[in-house]
Formats: sequence, C-alpha cells, structure tokens
Amino acid sequence: MRLLFAITAVVATFTLWAAPPVEDDVVARTLDTESEFYYPALMARYVAGDETLTGEDYHYLYYGYAYTPEYDAHAELPGESVMYDVLRSSGPRPSKEEAEALIEAGRRNMAVDPFNPANVNMMTWAYGIIGDTVAMRASGARFRGIIGAIESSGTGLRENSPWHILRFSHANDVVAERGLKIANRQVRSRTVEYIQVEPNPQRVKGFFFNYDRIYWKPYQGERITKDSNWEINGIPL
Repeated sequence: MRLLFAITAVVATFTLWAAPPVEDDVVARTLDTESEFYYPALMARYVAGDETLTGEDYHYLYYGYAYTPEYDAHAELPGESVMYDVLRSSGPRPSKEEAEALIEAGRRNMAVDPFNPANVNMMTWAYGIIGDTVAMRASGARFRGIIGAIESSGTGLRENSPWHILRFSHANDVVAERGLKIANRQVRSRTVEYIQVEPNPQRVKGFFFNYDRIYWKPYQGERITKDSNWEINGIPL
C-alpha cells in the first residue's frame, strides 16, 4: 500500500549557498560563542521554527550536528513504529486525533534525528490536517532547508562532488523529493556511494552521496532495514 499526499505549506526561500562542508570550518564556527553560527543558538532557532534561517545557517545546522554528543547515525527513531501503526489504521486521511499522534511521534523522532527529511515532511502534512498553518509553514521551511543543505554540499553528479549526508535514509529522501525512484546502489569508495535511479523524464541517471560521517561513531547493534511501503508527499517513511 502506498499513500501519497500533497503538502500545501508555503516554504521559505533560501539565499543561494553552495559549498561542501569543511570540517575545521564547521567545528570552529559552531563552537565559537561569538559566531553567528554558534550551534546552540542555531538549534534553538531551528526548533522554534524560525523561517529567517538562511541556506548558510542550514549548512552549519546540518553538518554541525555531526559534532554534537546527540549525533548517532544508527539510532532507531523512537516514534517510527507509532507512525506506522497510525497510518495503518487511519486510511488515506487521518483524523485530527490521529494527526496529533503523528506529530507527537515526529517530535520524538526529532530528538534522535532532528534533520530527518521524511519525518519532517510527515509532520508538515500532519500539521496541515489539524489546521495549524503556522506550524505547517515552519515545518515546511525546515524540510526545504534540510534538503537544500544537502543539495548545496556538492553537485551530486560526480564522485568527487557528492552530496554529504548524516544518515543513509537522508539520501533516499533526497532522491524521493525529486520524484525519482532508486534502482540500485553501488559503493564506489570508502566514503562514497552511487545511487542509480529508474528511467525518468528528467533523464537523470543517479547521484553520488558521501556517507563518511555515518561511520564516525561505531555502530553497536544489528542494522534492521525496514520498508513500510508508505509515502508522504512522495517521501518514503
């Protein structure tokens, strides 16, 4: 079963910002209390739904998260099973109460992975169902900011100019956001994976992703790959 819903939130427009993350720069700026990119302050604005965050802000938000104690690329999302249960029982249009349950589950997920595109996308949709247009707009801005940060980290079209991600699922979400479906994956080097997509009107063959950060911290358990076969606005859950 596949569910496809349109998001009607008005999303923020970001100033063009394109640069691969430079680790020394990210660390220096996000740790400097005098910097405009001081991480606790940036994160507070992100959580509050500040729509004035720029593309550059999202660059330091997304890649700066890799240097926080909370970053764990392998941690399971605590609200994921709740989302599946709600969507399984709700049908194509959840009730207000069910949408509120989705939002609460999404908040729990954000505590583990605050920049998960699929999770933020789902929350945007759920806010629309309950009629909270302010939260829907802020959540939509988060979604575009996250995708924009990843897509501005390289061209994605060459192995030496990949898109940098913090989790494997983020690559899936970037591909899905473009309306494309994954055909297969190929590991090209110690840090780069190539995702080939199915034939499409855009004539795009695939994209390169850098997943080096995912292995910065050792994985402690068994990885379980789940396929829910559900989508929210084309983004798989």
